[in-house]
Amino acid sequence: MTDYISTKDTAKLVRTALKNAFPGVKFSVRMSTGTAAAWMRVAWSDGPTDHDVRAITRQYEGRSFNGMTDSYDNNGSALVAFDGEEMPREVHYCCDGINTYRDHTTAGYRVAQHLISTDSDRKDVILFTPEGDTITGATLPQSIYVAGHFHDYIYSPTQLAQAILHRVNLCTVTTPAR
Repeated sequence: MTDYISTKDTAKLVRTALKNAFPGVKFSVRMSTGTAAAWMRVAWSDGPTDHDVRAITRQYEGRSFNGMTDSYDNNGSALVAFDGEEMPREVHYCCDGINTYRDHTTAGYRVAQHLISTDSDRKDVILFTPEGDTITGATLPQSIYVAGHFHDYIYSPTQLAQAILHRVNLCTVTTPAR
């Protein structure tokens, strides 16, 4: 027999899983309301990459939206042994999807600046003050190779920093001292 876990109870499980996987990172896990009541939104600052968080949250989606067919695909059930249970039980999460959102603090932007000035062939690109504030009027290159990745189509210092930080797990990065 399959146990159905509500979106509200799934949100509690997601909070616990993220807290255990990334200690010290504060996550906001919110359920949607109205038509999208079976959806959740997970947000955090700096910390792990979106890819790392999605690897955990994906396990709690009972269905996923398929844009090709404009419908939902059932992700099936999972065998889960909860705390104190000897045998796993079959569960189905009632959550239809989890959206993730990561933003960056000034400390994150300092890390991006540090990566630009140490890993890049362009040591002269200064986009942020030591406090992490954007320098308006900074000269932007047409393209840049930073932290093992090529970045082109650079429109703003913030956009370049976000492109770099998209791939950087800030849980393991020590903010450079200035």
